[in-house]
Amino acid sequence: MLEAVIFQDLFYVWLVGLLGGLVAYFLKQPLLLGYMLGGLFVSPFTPGPVVQHVETIQRLADFGVILLMFSIGLELAPIGLRRIGKTSLFIGLLNTLLLASVWLPIGRWLGWSLTQSVVLGFTLSVSSTMVITKMLQERQELQTDYGHMLLGIAIVEDFVMMALLAFLPIMANPAGWQVGSMLVVIGKTMGLLILMFVLGIRLVPQLLNLVGKTRDAELSLLVLLVIALGTGVIGVWCGLSLALGAFIAGLVVSGSETTTVTIGRMLPMRDLFVVTFFVSLGVLLDPRLVLQNGGLLLMLLAFVLLIKFIVSATLCLASAMPWHTSWRVGIGLSQIGEFSVVLSTLARSMGLLPADLHHLIVAASLLSILVNTFSFNLLEKVPVSTHTRGVA
Repeated sequence: MLEAVIFQDLFYVWLVGLLGGLVAYFLKQPLLLGYMLGGLFVSPFTPGPVVQHVETIQRLADFGVILLMFSIGLELAPIGLRRIGKTSLFIGLLNTLLLASVWLPIGRWLGWSLTQSVVLGFTLSVSSTMVITKMLQERQELQTDYGHMLLGIAIVEDFVMMALLAFLPIMANPAGWQVGSMLVVIGKTMGLLILMFVLGIRLVPQLLNLVGKTRDAELSLLVLLVIALGTGVIGVWCGLSLALGAFIAGLVVSGSETTTVTIGRMLPMRDLFVVTFFVSLGVLLDPRLVLQNGGLLLMLLAFVLLIKFIVSATLCLASAMPWHTSWRVGIGLSQIGEFSVVLSTLARSMGLLPADLHHLIVAASLLSILVNTFSFNLLEKVPVSTHTRGVA
């Protein structure tokens, strides 16, 4: 009977994911928005059908996080780096650090610890590359000057967040802020990177080519999953996060011809578990708790929608960009999405963020994407030239 209930839960999750995704599609909203809202309809905190084994759904959702991080590594390595020019690299790094620094005194004023303030500051500073890419594609503006700049900055923010993932385990320890502990984590991360890239040059290509010669779809898919999870486990052994290990694995195997062919077969599996992840966020979101902390939610939204716009647009102007490009980049970055939610989820599991704050971050993500997409749709198409080079 237990097995039947678990399958019933999965049915509920995928059904509301489908319905929410369809509604979001027809309303021209990001699908992840529909997934999260759909989860509310099978949440224990709302009337109607309820997901009973939430922990089982969470474990499946965690697998979705691993596959998402792995695919981000695959996408950022060959494509993303070409989109990052000097200006977008400078703005991306400085924008993230400035926003986190601006939030730090706010968090301390609210009575949070230094660690909580730092984690939340970075969580609010990273924009959704998924949302940005979708909006640019729909408007056919990926090849515009501002499209290249916007996507380049978002990619740099993703890399900064990946670096932060390495420090989450020691931040969960009160002694983690010691210089020696930080140097150890940096050493472990660099060691894992060196190890994986050495294996990526010597061993992984031979393994992928061997499997590729079989021309068997199942084996080709299986080898990618083994590499993704295997590297994640090695990362855990090194005291790092599973998600960071999966990301590194994506970087390592990104250049293989076998990977290029096989990634298309892996995408449906990844998307299925990623949908499970985003629906599970809605399942776990307590609307009553969000309403009880409405003032704090409004503060988070003001930071994401207003402060991020001001800082981002100002940095663009300071980099000698024209105003029509700067304010569009500022608007594009004024939201938080999948990376913020993933970071918040991992931080909560390590005790770095309280559950109440995690609920507010998910709600802020939902609302900021909704407002941001609406603002983007009001814009006229950008009358600037297109090109295929990265921004200098």
